[in-house]
Amino acid sequence: MSVTSKNQNMKIALCYKTEKIDDELVSNIKEKVLSYGFELNDSCPDVVLFIGGDGTFLRAVHQYYNELHKVKFIGLCKGHLGFFYSYDENQIDALLSDLKRGEVKSESHQLIKATVDNEEIYALNEIRIESPFHTLISDVYINDELLETFRGNGLVVSTSLGSTAYNKSLGGAVIYPSISSMELSEIAPINNTVYHSLHSSLIIDKDSEIVLKTKTDNILLGYDHLNKNVKFASSISLRLSNKVVVLLRNKDYSYTKLLKSKFVGDK
Repeated sequence: MSVTSKNQNMKIALCYKTEKIDDELVSNIKEKVLSYGFELNDSCPDVVLFIGGDGTFLRAVHQYYNELHKVKFIGLCKGHLGFFYSYDENQIDALLSDLKRGEVKSESHQLIKATVDNEEIYALNEIRIESPFHTLISDVYINDELLETFRGNGLVVSTSLGSTAYNKSLGGAVIYPSISSMELSEIAPINNTVYHSLHSSLIIDKDSEIVLKTKTDNILLGYDHLNKNVKFASSISLRLSNKVVVLLRNKDYSYTKLLKSKFVGDK
């Protein structure tokens, strides 16, 4: 991680859920953004300031998906759980001051790309392949080699950044975000004397490819907070893409401290 340089004419966009963030807080933030010499610009920002919870960050990434090559993201947390934030709602001055001086850390995180019958879908946290009404049956290939024929509710492929989300609730490993990798986890696998699967999460290096050859119609493909119905997908290819999200953090940010505060506590 490195420290960003100063930008005297920085343009900032605000991203938040109107039903969860009150107008007074938004007005206060806008006034402060202008008072620090920044420009408010939602259409062509240099930095997207997202306010709320982690879901707001994912929405911001997808909203500015076509601008990822030139946009950075920084978050102001309003809530309890926030893995993508290092400032809370009472630290707007600290955030803007650090941003103006260039005293923030910069992290780069690759998106996962799923190719579904020639359509490309991208996600920052994870991509989920589920069958809500029937057993999902899918051959799972790692770099063209058959690993297993999976039977169960679904499969989740997460980035290291997204390893603390749905992946963790499935018993998957938490991976430091600085490690570029994918993690494959199973949702309610069927394991008995007839059917077997790995029944464990699998961490895969950044250059590898996962291919799912599904044998189930009408699957649900989830990507971050979004989803789409796929009537039939003969093949789903998943790999880390060359699209990158740049996330700005407080210069004192520590991932170990973050994990401790969110999962372990002070006891």
